[in-house]
Amino acid sequence: MKTKVKDFIEFDFTARIKDDGIFDTTMGDVALKEGLIQKEDNERFKPMKLCIGEGMIVKGLDKELEEKEIGKEYSISLNPEQSFGKRQANLIKTFPISAFKQMPHPGMIVNVDGLMAKVLSVNSGRAMMDFNNPLSGKDIIYSFIIRRIISENKEKLDAFIKAYGLKIKSIEFEGEKGKIFLEGKYPKQIIDELSKKIKEVMGISVEFS
Repeated sequence: MKTKVKDFIEFDFTARIKDDGIFDTTMGDVALKEGLIQKEDNERFKPMKLCIGEGMIVKGLDKELEEKEIGKEYSISLNPEQSFGKRQANLIKTFPISAFKQMPHPGMIVNVDGLMAKVLSVNSGRAMMDFNNPLSGKDIIYSFIIRRIISENKEKLDAFIKAYGLKIKSIEFEGEKGKIFLEGKYPKQIIDELSKKIKEVMGISVEFS
């Protein structure tokens, strides 16, 4: 059996910058071996669950997850356009030092109106800031293995909703209709969009509570 668009899968991956080190992995043993952590952490490192073709991961990897065999290891190389984008000169901006709560210094990461930026230089009362993704402009290598195709609707819903950043208390099913109990309140627009997307992808109706 091979994977296809709209399949929900569970898979492990390791991502590295070409000619450089690992920056992300779902596997604790790899993180431990590479020195990213000091001891095994089974709670933090778990396989990822997603729906193929729904943009839940960088587009190049999303595309490469199609037509793959379960349990087989793959390695792919993605250029910037397929992964985190090219670096953009217009995302490098200058701010007066007076705009900062503390004295900026090169290499410092700061939050500017909800956007993360890196301080490139500080001189003449001004700081040059880089708002590009730190991984933009880089070739990325992904090694991955698809563990299984998810078939249960409850598990699919859980993966889909968490991908949107919502926290779930529980999920119940009556026939083909699901009822989802959330932790906290979320804007109606997000709930409506998510309900519509679930119907489109999974073919089921859901009610949020």
